[in-house]
Amino acid sequence: MSTQQVISFSYTLRNKAGEVLDQSPEGRPLEFLSGAGQIIEGLEESLVSMEIGKSDEVIVRPEKGYGFRDESQIDTVSISQLPVDEVKVGDYFQAGQDRHAPIVRVIKVEGDQVTLDANHPLAGEDLVFSVDLLAKRDATEEELAHGHAHSSGGCCGGHGESEGGCCGGGEHHHEHEDSEGGCCGGGGHDHEHGKGGCGCSH
Repeated sequence: MSTQQVISFSYTLRNKAGEVLDQSPEGRPLEFLSGAGQIIEGLEESLVSMEIGKSDEVIVRPEKGYGFRDESQIDTVSISQLPVDEVKVGDYFQAGQDRHAPIVRVIKVEGDQVTLDANHPLAGEDLVFSVDLLAKRDATEEELAHGHAHSSGGCCGGHGESEGGCCGGGEHHHEHEDSEGGCCGGGGHDHEHGKGGCGCSH
């Protein structure tokens, strides 16, 4: 019998200064399939061990969150090398036509030279989650075969059909808006690079 579970929870994510970075939609808990790499390791470990109905504060260190910043992921290129005609500081885009090409953030523009950062925006940060563990159940054979939870609410690990604030699963595809929300997966997944995200990892 599989030990993988479908876990339903709500959360608010803050940084160490107490600033709210992200939260699950009110009344729409998020679900994920444990053991499928759909949310960051540190958060999943805590949720798996929590009892149903419990609320807790979970602090996730960088090594089990979005990792540490890597200065080798910062590069300066000519704007002519980019797949866009105009850029400004803070823009995100996919650096290439391949859907698996890295997502980069513009951190400096000087003339025709653009400095890009491929680190996750929360790399190197301690993440403070306030979580409510709402439900747990054994995953069905179909969910195990598909690699994600089947639900009508938000999910961590669907194929783009999620109705909630969490996206994930399937192919690794990114949407880059000015969103601060979105709980995302740690493996192959969709996600938005904002300030938040309960599970996106590169």
